[in-house]
Amino acid sequence: MTAPSANPPARILVVRLSALGDVINTLPTLEALRRAFPAVHLGYAVEERNRDVIVGHPALDRVHVLERKRWRTRLSSPSQWLELRREVARFVGELRAERYDAVLDLQGNFKGALHALACGAPRRIGFARGFCKELNFLASNEHVTPPGATEKVHRVLKFLAQAEHLGASASEPRFRLPDLAAARERMGRVLGDARVGDYAALHPGASGKGALKRWPPERFGALAERLERECGLASLVTWGPGERELAESVVASSGGCARLAPATDSVLDLAALLERARLFVGGDTGPMHLASAVSTPSVALFGPKDPRTYGPFHARRRVVAHGEPGAGRMEDISVEAALEPCRALLAQVRVGASGR
Repeated sequence: MTAPSANPPARILVVRLSALGDVINTLPTLEALRRAFPAVHLGYAVEERNRDVIVGHPALDRVHVLERKRWRTRLSSPSQWLELRREVARFVGELRAERYDAVLDLQGNFKGALHALACGAPRRIGFARGFCKELNFLASNEHVTPPGATEKVHRVLKFLAQAEHLGASASEPRFRLPDLAAARERMGRVLGDARVGDYAALHPGASGKGALKRWPPERFGALAERLERECGLASLVTWGPGERELAESVVASSGGCARLAPATDSVLDLAALLERARLFVGGDTGPMHLASAVSTPSVALFGPKDPRTYGPFHARRRVVAHGEPGAGRMEDISVEAALEPCRALLAQVRVGASGR
């Protein structure tokens, strides 16, 4: 690992474009940088689909939003190539105009390398070879090895290693989202109108590329039934774009013990919904990391991904996996295996609330 400079940079750009869970897991890095360098000008580059957890964040001075969806549309139409070129040039010009002294490439792949180079920062800090993808290390002139020198380190700690390289402390990682006041008021009104009381939030979805990370919907339904019968807790089934039909299938198989969660217009609305839940149950998804960020007790179901790297990152969590970490199948997780940690977390919360 290249030794950090004795003089911290005055203007830092953080690059983490996607995915939602990984963007959420960079939030402790932003907090560490702001605590260590109160006067630093801190910027962030992110794709538009993940902007909700970054735009308006109190640790940031500047956010650069890459309009990935629009650019892909323009790229598919030759008649729009000239406008695409102009938009890319404007975006790069926007990055360079900030005159960043250092860039932290938390993306760790080819597109992260492109942004690190495009911003013009003289210090390009990235992960060492073996801890990034697509020859990303070639674009960096300072290389960071994550703690323990292993890919099994949690993403939060891996990202924090770059802040530590600059002299920030990686102790006591803290999540903070943009202001949730409006989202809390909106979700409180919607749930009040629907007469929703205490609930567990069940999230059956996963990303389009993550079908292998989904637990069968009928088991979510059976879990909802057991939660109400044995713990007296109803369930709301949360869903995102393209997931409503999946959520409805969970409701249909729950014996009337689960309801479809209200639609959320933003990630912050979903955060407010998860924050009110007494319990979250889901797989390796952005909403699982969002529940962790708002400190909701969480049961995370893991199959082909390693929870040591991708699991929830807060104290009130339980991970359920079948077989070796990162080598299991979601369909091998039984309803009983998921229910037991739910019971334990709910009992832990009750004890804490009683002051015992």
